Amino acid sequence: MSPTPLIPPLSEDYSDIIVRRSSDSSFFHSIFPPSGTQNLPDSFAYAAFSRQADMQAQAAGDRYALTDAQVQTAGGQSTSADAQAQTADGRYTPTDALAQTAGGRYAQIVNNQYTILYAPLSEHLATVEEIGYSAVPKLFTEINVVSLEAAGILPVRIRSGLELSGAGVLIGFLDSGIDYTHPAFRNPDGTTRILRLWDQADTRGAPPEGIAYGTEFTQNDINRALFYALPGSSLAEPLSENSILIPERDPHGHGTAVAGIACGSPDGGEGFTGVAPESAIAFVRLKNAKQYLREYFRIPEEAAAYQENDLMLGVRYLLDCASNLSMPLVICMSLGSSQGGHTGDTPLEEVLDAALYAGSVSQFPGISLHMGNPPRFSDESISANSGSLLPGNSLSMGSVCAVTGTGNEAGLGHHFYGQLRRPADTVDAELLIEQETDGFSIEFWADAPDLFRIGLTSPLGETISPITPDQGFSREFSFLLERSRISLSWSAGERPEGSQVILLRFANPTPGIWRIRVEGLNVSTGQFHLWLPISGLVSPGIRFLAANEDTTLVIPACASRPLAVGVWNAYSSSLYPHSGRGYTRNGLIRPDFVSPGVRVTCPAAQGGYSSITGSCAASALTAGAAALLLDGGLRQTPPRLFSSEELKELFLRGIRQDAGLTYPNPSWGYGILNLFDAWLNGRQAL
Repeated sequence: MSPTPLIPPLSEDYSDIIVRRSSDSSFFHSIFPPSGTQNLPDSFAYAAFSRQADMQAQAAGDRYALTDAQVQTAGGQSTSADAQAQTADGRYTPTDALAQTAGGRYAQIVNNQYTILYAPLSEHLATVEEIGYSAVPKLFTEINVVSLEAAGILPVRIRSGLELSGAGVLIGFLDSGIDYTHPAFRNPDGTTRILRLWDQADTRGAPPEGIAYGTEFTQNDINRALFYALPGSSLAEPLSENSILIPERDPHGHGTAVAGIACGSPDGGEGFTGVAPESAIAFVRLKNAKQYLREYFRIPEEAAAYQENDLMLGVRYLLDCASNLSMPLVICMSLGSSQGGHTGDTPLEEVLDAALYAGSVSQFPGISLHMGNPPRFSDESISANSGSLLPGNSLSMGSVCAVTGTGNEAGLGHHFYGQLRRPADTVDAELLIEQETDGFSIEFWADAPDLFRIGLTSPLGETISPITPDQGFSREFSFLLERSRISLSWSAGERPEGSQVILLRFANPTPGIWRIRVEGLNVSTGQFHLWLPISGLVSPGIRFLAANEDTTLVIPACASRPLAVGVWNAYSSSLYPHSGRGYTRNGLIRPDFVSPGVRVTCPAAQGGYSSITGSCAASALTAGAAALLLDGGLRQTPPRLFSSEELKELFLRGIRQDAGLTYPNPSWGYGILNLFDAWLNGRQAL
């Protein structure tokens, strides 16, 4: 018997395409003529682009899918939307997740802004050259390389009258996995504190509602897995033949460490506690990036890499969890990427901003809203230990915040900044490749109306003269005396407002110093940036010789609404030298502040404790601090929920500053996190 084929989101035979759902989508019009949705070809679903996609999807042949109700096929039969939808060729998909037509393409809705399209790789809809820069999922990796006291967290936890713990708050993580058996994620009676776990790579069980792939595990599922082998336990239910044991999968230990720092349970024997030890946990274990993307961007074979579209759906899932559980939510984003314009306009950043923007959470299908600014409840509306804090099984517009790290890219030589004064001026960006490597990529970004062209000189002196490309131009260059190959893809019209982006992909580059010559064609400000991939997605020993340490913050820290935190060394009272620095390319103040992130104690996958350093630790610690502030708001009379903007204001009211520095600045933002002062100074003002 042949194995069951993997569905498109998990299949290496399908490409993943991020589509902005708007009538002016360049990708939409590049594939389909603007002749109206009624004339879409047989291979595509209207659901992928329609702003009515949560109501009705129409495909060729006048088949319709009412996504929250029923599906009607060409033959006239209807099926339950929670069951399966069958198309004319006999294939099935969950109707709340994938829309499929006879041509074999699938569409998965993220929100009213974005849809993920899955197309067979044979259709050649996979690369920047084929579908445009923004449609290709970018790759993200882990941003890691005494702290609670220094950040003013322990006084908030233990001082009489405060004693905040994060109770009633849900913290959501998107990461490599979590060791759910670790004591850091269990209650005193041994039961789990993880209320929901979506394993994107697991194919054995049912996926979350409205999503097409992976397996969702509930708190009961996890407790059964923890206790099924313990005789006499009330949770030791015999496993049925359909039961699925949860794999203990966190291959890198990163997700376990991050979740433990934010909200791990106290372990007196080990002297460990997370920041918000009574908060609830929702976790998205991300699947690995597909091979075709790894090869296209030429990242190291051993790199941990995750796709942007999987993170986007992970954000949607965490919002679904918070809505269904009626709990305020803190999203901890401890991954990063240097791919993108660093202006907060990538698809992932826009999805995060939509989740935090009052009124826009309704863009996510299936999530109901409790209106209010912010909502306030009577004591009777809050059940002490139920975790249900929002009325009507709804997600309050003021109850979601997100924390991102600025990364660890400063001082690593991964960013070059240049400026030309007039047309025909040139600047050479010297790039050192210390040893042989299979390849890597570089992104060039500049604002409209500036326009540039690029040439290269290899370490052996072979030269590619600056080339004037047209829109959609792509070309590969080889060299006579060396194995090096360079692919150059050029695009104008990228967000924001027509940015120019050039993607350079190096294959088997000769070690030594390469010179990338940038020449001005149309010069206004003359400013441009070059970024190498984030550490972990590029081989060590590749760097710009005249690198610039500013604008080294990673994506999604450039988004406008999440908290973006840099890394502070609490042991030496100094800035961590690799802490990602602002500002964004369009001048947004980032980071907001810095937080302890050096040698932070954390749980280790497979048991015990360790420590980690870097932006992931700082963002996890701050996510736990945000949960404490939300807990404090819920304890007020009457209880209240702080919006994302109000939480940011609370944090900034307690910031510690050095009298010798000017604030804000690109390294420290507004200063150093101090949660105790934030709570004391800010709660009366809001």
